Amino acid sequence: MTGAPTVFILDDDVVICRILHRIFSDEQYQVSTSQSVADAVAATDQKTFDAYVLDYRLPDGSGLDLAEKIRSRGDQSPIIMISGYDAAGIAKKGEALRIFDIVEKPFSQETISNSVKKALGSLPTSDLVGGVKSKTSSAIEPVPAKKRSLNSILIIGIILLVIVVGVIIYFVTSGH
Repeated sequence: MTGAPTVFILDDDVVICRILHRIFSDEQYQVSTSQSVADAVAATDQKTFDAYVLDYRLPDGSGLDLAEKIRSRGDQSPIIMISGYDAAGIAKKGEALRIFDIVEKPFSQETISNSVKKALGSLPTSDLVGGVKSKTSSAIEPVPAKKRSLNSILIIGIILLVIVVGVIIYFVTSGH
């Protein structure tokens, strides 16, 4: 690599694109972004990148669609998938495409930054923080399911509270 490493970001959420652009620009990478698979295909037809950070689900397709096009052109640059969905399922689908890492949303700045650094060869695999820790052989290993987030626990608690209150109201009003 000569000059600053180049990173391509695909995410339909403009805010995520802006945040990732800022993170990687602060780390001295040259960053390009796209919010649709169609625009991303056009952009990556014009230029190859040192690493790709692709959202899994988009309105006009999937990051795996773009990954397939990238690989079909012979580009072996590392591809990192980001998703709020089933990481193990994405890993299985992306295995043939040699997806480097899968980072689950929501992710921290450190997690995504370390994943890209590792992909570009500037961080040992053992320092990779989140998602799927990949080996240089491109094998994908799903990580164990993460603990429920605080939001999930809060939602479950509220649902249980509503059920208990509903049962109490039922017994009080029915005379049992």
